Amino acid sequence: MTRRVVITGIGLVTPLDQGKGKEAFWAGAIQGVNAVRPISLFDASDYSTDVAAEITSFGRLRLGRWQRFLDMAFDSVIIDSAIGCSSTGMDCGIILGTVLGDILGAEDPWRSGEATPLSATGLSSGAESLAKRYSLRGPVTTISTACASGTDSIGMAFRLIQTGAADLICAGGGDTLSEFAFSGFNSLNAMTRDVVRPFDKDRTGLALGEGAAFLMLEEEVHARRRGARIYCSIAGYASSADANHLTGPDREGRGLARAITAALSEAGIEMVDYINAHGTATPYNDLMETKAYKSVFGPSAYKIPISSIKSMIGHSFGAAGAIEAVTSVMAIERGMLPPTINLVTKDPECDLDYCPDTAREKLITSALSVSAGFGGQNSAIIFRCL
Repeated sequence: MTRRVVITGIGLVTPLDQGKGKEAFWAGAIQGVNAVRPISLFDASDYSTDVAAEITSFGRLRLGRWQRFLDMAFDSVIIDSAIGCSSTGMDCGIILGTVLGDILGAEDPWRSGEATPLSATGLSSGAESLAKRYSLRGPVTTISTACASGTDSIGMAFRLIQTGAADLICAGGGDTLSEFAFSGFNSLNAMTRDVVRPFDKDRTGLALGEGAAFLMLEEEVHARRRGARIYCSIAGYASSADANHLTGPDREGRGLARAITAALSEAGIEMVDYINAHGTATPYNDLMETKAYKSVFGPSAYKIPISSIKSMIGHSFGAAGAIEAVTSVMAIERGMLPPTINLVTKDPECDLDYCPDTAREKLITSALSVSAGFGGQNSAIIFRCL
């Protein structure tokens, strides 16, 4: 028998809240605060742009920055879910999505020729550290599926609980800004020089960001037995591959459409009330997403409000899908949709309802959150109110 999976906790640290928690994050999201500013973490004067979305409350801390983000977000979700930590440990698992792990801890040795960044990032160390700190006895797994990592970590946790392999798993993602990643995206000419304009005719690219976010996933009977506060349930999840190009998405959005269709099928629904888009503000991604939504929902796509939180906080790699999942869950809980800021000039090819600039009140019973990563990694997850 398939078990129902619910969300019982939220924890995050982003450029909007600067470590002050979910209420500060939500206030910034609803107000449409632009957190993309000149970089302070490293000297960007040699690059084509010098803007990103930083968590500046940590200053220029490099050593341990990634783990600090994970610790803060994880501490918050533990408190919010009220699961009651025990000195003898808990039967709770961790699934973490990350793209570059402790990349900052690897940059200096890389510059001196001691190591290459990707061989020294310790992708699994973040989740392992959290498990040790809280004496967690459940499954501990790290996922790295490009920019879909955060969404896939939540999807995997959903599957494990759904099928009876676990009752309680904290899932999410985290990554930091780094010059290594910044230089790579600079070489792709993928970054904006000023602001992020998802779905705008004059969009000029993404901004990089950083942060971490976790959701506490729990089997419903287990949650009700302990009197947990339940935000919503997860109704469907799916992933797919474009098998198309190392960095470019399938231009027609066929891979993303397959993932969305499969997630809807599992959820047993044909429509959603809100879509939290991948929305990077790169020319190909936004057009691809628009085509995918039209392919899946047909003429009804024009009735679905869509927004991109990346317009405010940039693209935070493995944290992106997790932050967007948190946004979707809070949109259901609060009955409010965050806007897509900086959307000024309508693109005739991106002609859906992208909630430009102003938050919108709306009763939401179902929300779709999507991710589309390098290599054609597509993921879709559906949240529903109980």
